[in-house]
Amino acid sequence: MAEVLPLVGSVRGFRWWRLSGNAELLSPWRGPVIWRPGENEASCLARRGMFGWKMSRTPHPRGCPATGCECGFYALHSLPELNDGLDKAIWEIDTATSGGQHGLVLGVVAGSGRVLIGTEGWRARFCRILALFAGPTVTNHTREMGVAAAAHGVPLYRDLDAIVSEWGPDRAEVASLTA
Repeated sequence: MAEVLPLVGSVRGFRWWRLSGNAELLSPWRGPVIWRPGENEASCLARRGMFGWKMSRTPHPRGCPATGCECGFYALHSLPELNDGLDKAIWEIDTATSGGQHGLVLGVVAGSGRVLIGTEGWRARFCRILALFAGPTVTNHTREMGVAAAAHGVPLYRDLDAIVSEWGPDRAEVASLTA
């Protein structure tokens, strides 16, 4: 088991959401989990029922997220990189298409509480949205993204470099956490 290091504050990362028809931000791959403004608390989705994911009421002894489980809010240390190969992961979507036809939205979050740090990213018990990004050529969901950003009280960026420089994870902090 890896050494547990207590840290003060939160860690930042990049992640995707699905944009619903009524401008709500949903977990992109784990069922209809709606992100609320402010701090969100993760629940374990270890049980999968016949009709989709079910929240588990059996907490992990040390809380969510737990090693050996997939629970917690996910985020990446760096922007997702486009990969056209056969080993493409679900995170590897072109960031310029955020808010486009696929209905996925890229943004920056802050994770806190129990946080498990990995080489590519982290999982956290608590998470809040800091900023959202709409690709520069995206026009079809811009209004809904503006509504979602306003509902969460966060800025909506159209310039990827600007959101990364203002809200992206601190590279030195990431290096110290993954070393």
